[in-house]
Amino acid sequence: MDFQNLVDMYEMAAAVLSVEKTPDGHWGEIRIVCANTQYKQIMGPNYHDDMIYSELIPAEHNFEDFCFRCAVQKQHLHSYVDTKAMDLWTDATYIPLSTEFDTEKLSYFLFHFEFTKAPDAERLSNISLETAPFVIQTCLNLRGATNFYEAMNTVISDIQAKTESFCSCIIMIDKERNKYAPLCSKLSDPNLTMNDFMPYLTPEVVFSWEETLKTTDCVIVKDDFDMDNLEKINPVWVKSLKSANVKSLILAPLMQGKKMTGVLFITNFNIEQIIQLKDFIELTAFFLSAEINNNNLMERLEYMSNIDTLTGVKNRNSMNARVDWHVNNSYSVKTPFGIIFADLNGLKQCNDNGGHEAGDKLLINAAKLLTKHFGKYEIYRSGGDEFVVIVQQCPKEEFEKKTEELRAESGYGSDVCLAIGTSWTTDGKELRYCMHIADEAMYADKKEYYRKHPDIAR
Repeated sequence: MDFQNLVDMYEMAAAVLSVEKTPDGHWGEIRIVCANTQYKQIMGPNYHDDMIYSELIPAEHNFEDFCFRCAVQKQHLHSYVDTKAMDLWTDATYIPLSTEFDTEKLSYFLFHFEFTKAPDAERLSNISLETAPFVIQTCLNLRGATNFYEAMNTVISDIQAKTESFCSCIIMIDKERNKYAPLCSKLSDPNLTMNDFMPYLTPEVVFSWEETLKTTDCVIVKDDFDMDNLEKINPVWVKSLKSANVKSLILAPLMQGKKMTGVLFITNFNIEQIIQLKDFIELTAFFLSAEINNNNLMERLEYMSNIDTLTGVKNRNSMNARVDWHVNNSYSVKTPFGIIFADLNGLKQCNDNGGHEAGDKLLINAAKLLTKHFGKYEIYRSGGDEFVVIVQQCPKEEFEKKTEELRAESGYGSDVCLAIGTSWTTDGKELRYCMHIADEAMYADKKEYYRKHPDIAR
């Protein structure tokens, strides 16, 4: 058959590729036998017939696996993937050619594709009838839930059941802060939890994933051949995988634009479903990324509405809401509790002498001092130079000891000088009354301070 005539019949970019068959049942060289004009224009002047494909684009294991399945096993395949090496999405079709063209060493297939600059919804939805119900169910679980974390647990349980995996989990990664943590997980063994396997997920392993995923839309390991290939790329991770007795895995990135914010990680899954699972996982990871990013935005907005951005402690809105929750019994302050009102002495003089930058620094240091003594309790910046601390479930002796330690470190001449008023009670109904008493005591303390030190501007 004239392969050139075949590819020239296509309006889109098309080529015939050959796959070398190896004695161990895998593949060797994958070559572009010939291509049409559209294909050659896309690939540029370095293209020539009968070249190894990786001379044009970086080698990609998942692509090679699809080539082998199509050419040798005669599977008709389709994929729509993020081709990271080209910063484009590729809508590709793999069509096996008749065995009459095969030789003892080579098998052939037709490959045609189109690029899109961004993920296209219509192309993403072009999935098999077997996969569609599970993807739809995932979307319904994500969009129908009122609690984000409950939704994540439901989805990860569905993924574990669909993949028949030993473990399915989502791990969030913050490379800038050098932090990572599991968001949700589901294991087939009810006697085990994700915590049993976190020792295998060291920082060296987790932070290596981004580099491993740079040239592929996901990492798939289904046998020793794939594991050996991964070991060449990421030996540290493979050592960890073998220690944890992982035989197969899928690792799909969760993205926010070009930034990887986490991964969907599946181990020891049903490899017989690999083609359907690849589509399912890639599409599910796409929807999960959107949902997680949306939740992160909402949490960030909630954080900004409840946190004083200068000092990092909670703001007045948050304090008012906390009092309301206590009064209507939706989130009570646990007794016994104490209330502290602390107001900065000398803030005006600091602003006058050093400018508002110096005043801001003084406020930040005041918040740090309060956090040092009452960090495990609720600290609020209730006004310009005023802070409130709610110290719940604290015996009177301990409360008085802590407040005296704070007074000792914030008296006249200290870097941070505070006027302090306190109140303590065992009666949960007295929250507002205690706040009133502490507020009055703080103003009395402040008045006495300026009486003793009239030289300090108020």
